[in-house]
Amino acid sequence: MSLFELHLFTDDEIELVTSAVGRWSERNHVDVKSEHGQAALIQAIALVSSGMRSPDDIVARLDEVCAPPAPEYPRSLVDE
Repeated sequence: MSLFELHLFTDDEIELVTSAVGRWSERNHVDVKSEHGQAALIQAIALVSSGMRSPDDIVARLDEVCAPPAPEYPRSLVDE
C-alpha cells in the first residue's frame, strides 16, 4: 500500500484516512510527517482499501500496529 493509492479513493475514503490518522497522531503525540506518522498513514490506507470503514476501528488498529516509539531518557536518569 502506498500514498499513490489515494487517487483511487473517494472523497469520503480520503476523509476517513486523514481523520483517523489525525486522531491517532494527536492521541500518541506523533507528527504525521514523521517516520511513524507516515507508517500510520500507509497502514490506514491499507485498512480502508481492505474495507474497514469505522474511524474508531482504524484508530484502534493503528494503536496495535503503529505504536509510537518509547520515549528516550538520558542515560543519567536510567543508569544507576
